[in-house]
Amino acid sequence: MLAGILILFVLWMFWPSIAAHIPQQNIAEQTTSTRGVAVTKPLQIAVTDPIAGQAVSGASVLVYEGNVLKESLTTDSAGKATTSLPYKSGTQLYIKVVNGNSKEWKAITVPYMSPEDAQSLTTNFVSIPFFTLGTYTIKVMDQFGNVYASGDTVNFTTLGVSTVTLTITIYNTVDNTGYVSSYDPINKVNWYAYLVTSTSGTAVGITGFDQSVQRGTTTYYLVHVPDDGLTRQLVGQTYVKPGTWSYTITINKGTLTAGQSQAFTITLYAYFDPQYFAANGVGSPDALALATFTLNVGA
Repeated sequence: MLAGILILFVLWMFWPSIAAHIPQQNIAEQTTSTRGVAVTKPLQIAVTDPIAGQAVSGASVLVYEGNVLKESLTTDSAGKATTSLPYKSGTQLYIKVVNGNSKEWKAITVPYMSPEDAQSLTTNFVSIPFFTLGTYTIKVMDQFGNVYASGDTVNFTTLGVSTVTLTITIYNTVDNTGYVSSYDPINKVNWYAYLVTSTSGTAVGITGFDQSVQRGTTTYYLVHVPDDGLTRQLVGQTYVKPGTWSYTITINKGTLTAGQSQAFTITLYAYFDPQYFAANGVGSPDALALATFTLNVGA
């Protein structure tokens, strides 16, 4: 027993020097090696357009932490902007990029850096993919192949039917432009693209839309338009995204009598949230009409 006590005493006396030579697994170092080195540096923000394959110069870059606007920047000819303030790795930020009518939000986490970069660089790099908004037209065709221009009338009597099927097609007319949906964290609204068809009449019946919203005497029929349907991307001689999107609806004659007609307005919107629209009558504070088409339906 005395020998055991002596051994414990020796270990207690010399443990610090013994422990120093025992290999240990440092959890903090493991985390750092996996994620990189935590730094507090200004951000170099690079805004690029992957659809067009180029940097975006002259864009406004707004940096938010929570709901607080921290800085407003402008990208240079290389598409870069550097913050004045430093930001710590792991901090959650919202970046809003605006270039003309093109707008997008990005939620980012300030990145960690490699040990080499943390020592040699004065800024922390962040890349923000962006887009250039397209230019759009709307065309309408019935089931018989008749194509209608804006302002035309679809006449049930002329067609000899009581129900007409209309295909609404959206065309982007400019190469390497498109649309990217995002979420506005300040106003808490989605920035989707939507096709909205409105009418103040009730004589005809209409089906085929995702949802309808009644505001006053006007009914709005809504359908979500996917980003790819609005994006026209040319790579070499091949369109990898053609920039067209079609949707089919059905209109029946309802209670229309000879000589009567009902007017419809078809509008393509960007930065549109259907729930915000139902509550407020506009798609969002930033909602933007991209193309409009009017059509009359008569008996």
